[in-house]
Amino acid sequence: MSIGYAQSNISAQIQQLEQELNTKLLDRIGKKVFLTESGEQLLPYAIEMRALASTIRDKLDNDHLSHSRIVVGASESLCVFKLPAIVESFRRSHPNNELHLELIENAQVVEQLTSNAIDVAFTIGNSIEHPAITSFLKKREEVLVLSAPTHPLQSKKALAITDFANQPFLLTSTSCNYRETFECDLKSHGIPYQVTLESGSVQVIKKMTISGLGLCVLPRLAVQDELNADLLATLPYKNDYKVYSQLFCHASKWLSPNLADFIDPIIKSI
Repeated sequence: MSIGYAQSNISAQIQQLEQELNTKLLDRIGKKVFLTESGEQLLPYAIEMRALASTIRDKLDNDHLSHSRIVVGASESLCVFKLPAIVESFRRSHPNNELHLELIENAQVVEQLTSNAIDVAFTIGNSIEHPAITSFLKKREEVLVLSAPTHPLQSKKALAITDFANQPFLLTSTSCNYRETFECDLKSHGIPYQVTLESGSVQVIKKMTISGLGLCVLPRLAVQDELNADLLATLPYKNDYKVYSQLFCHASKWLSPNLADFIDPIIKSI
């Protein structure tokens, strides 16, 4: 029966143990190996230690599979529009695990991971590259300028940045990367504009835009349902904004089986 260890490794470990105990454990006579008197004395303890090691391993394996706490830091848009189905599936398959969601901004990713405040970060925003973190996913997201379907700008076949002059905008918080990118676009062209509503809630912004109170700037993933229902309409403004959905862990983070079970479906769903 093979025990999965090379003979040379076993011999080296026995020699090391003999040195540490300052005694001979085995007699090698011809091609046979016999326990010395010291080896006979050690044998029952070795059997007991082996059983204890197996018990510890089983205990830890069962604990990792049945009881753990995973803290997820995520952007609001992803919490609302990407994570619900994944969280529901994870809770069904891991009923004894605790899953905690924290809303974070893209700029907080590195600090939150390096301080171990969160186990995994799932955010949308500018590209993040840092030696302390490991990236599992990076998908470019389309950023849209949207209005109610009846807005006058919908009659145009194509819009330039100048068409947004003096338009009222309903925007996300100033820390939001896609808002920052759009505003930089306006400012770099000297375009005057109005911010009539600023909210950290994507849902509030969508509702107000549907009501015709102004234009909004959101990633497609956050408005697909409203577009399908013709509640919102995409304005024909082409842009090259580099905004990404990204998934990270700290580079030194041990991926427990439970954490891997949470991460894998996110990667497969994007």
